[in-house]
Amino acid sequence: MKIPLFFRGSSITLSLAILISISLSPSTARAEHEGKVQILLLGDSTTEGSIPRLLKPKGPHLEKVIEQLLASESDLPPCRVINSSQSGEYIQRLFTSKRYERNGEKHPGIDYIFIRYGLNDRARIKDFAENFPKDFHELIARLRKDHPKALIIPMTVIPFSGEEASKEINDLVRQVAKK
Repeated sequence: MKIPLFFRGSSITLSLAILISISLSPSTARAEHEGKVQILLLGDSTTEGSIPRLLKPKGPHLEKVIEQLLASESDLPPCRVINSSQSGEYIQRLFTSKRYERNGEKHPGIDYIFIRYGLNDRARIKDFAENFPKDFHELIARLRKDHPKALIIPMTVIPFSGEEASKEINDLVRQVAKK
């Protein structure tokens, strides 16, 4: 199965990517959990929305905004967005902190999984160009095992660390998505 990949990963783009994905592949959306399509977001602060959460703790935050955008489309089923992202997160920390076990595998009936990692991985892991793709493939393999019917969508990062760093990360994300 080919994995779709959406570029320029701002929160608005993430929202639109989710909308487009569900619109283009409604047959994969099962809405088996409480009658709602379930969308899982995994990533770092750029997916969590840590700054908006600090500035306006009561929200609405990214997951609620995405739900509202999707609800405004009359031809889409009801959706629930679960944002399991965390500021400072990188793939290996997701595994070693046991956050994956607490958040990644426990949600029943996940239809779509959007993944955005790379910024913190680049700053924290040795041999980034070699190890980041391995970590990403490991994450995808675990997600496929735990959510075999979900459509997994790797997201590129926003240009947070400069153009060169973002290009390096995004090129690796694209390579992972192609494989």
